[in-house]
Amino acid sequence: MYKIRSAEPGDVGGAVAALGDAFADDPLMSYLFRETPNGVRAGATEFFSILLRARIALGMPAYVLRQAEGMGVAMGYDTSRPAWPAMLETEWRQFEVSLPGFAARLAAYEKICETHQPIEGHFYLGVIGIHPSLQRKGAGKALLDAFCALSRADPQSHGVYLDTSNPSSLQFYYNNGFELRGQGSLDTTPLWCVYKRT
Repeated sequence: MYKIRSAEPGDVGGAVAALGDAFADDPLMSYLFRETPNGVRAGATEFFSILLRARIALGMPAYVLRQAEGMGVAMGYDTSRPAWPAMLETEWRQFEVSLPGFAARLAAYEKICETHQPIEGHFYLGVIGIHPSLQRKGAGKALLDAFCALSRADPQSHGVYLDTSNPSSLQFYYNNGFELRGQGSLDTTPLWCVYKRT
């Protein structure tokens, strides 16, 4: 039903806009970017832009789903964690220091994620988002299945790991075979870490 393909540089603008809409009310984005001078959405979209461009440059898993109504995006890492290209690494560092309190909040988030991540080789699904016009129509499941299929095809990978701060997203992952590995709290924002063996 949905056509999914690897993201290309020309997809970045539309993909980032779709993610901005998808994560407009996301608790984790609100936590990470609450002190961003231009607002949470501005911080989140710049964040997504850097991440997507890095995944494309590194040849890491990055998928887009395009429909007339909107886009969906899924991106993360395979079993390797390669160093970023120097230009993107510099851009990331500038982004990080430009936002008050962001580095400390990101470190708190990463500590919870690292505490519960599997020891065995796995894929990490860092971001998956569907434009609101495509939500509850199977697009999210299609992207999630495509990402999980990549893990299943990799002999070095035993599953897919991800996190969410959104209760409805958590239920979506449970419905798709993920199991809770652990949870934590970022101030008053919950964070659940889940895993699916592939």
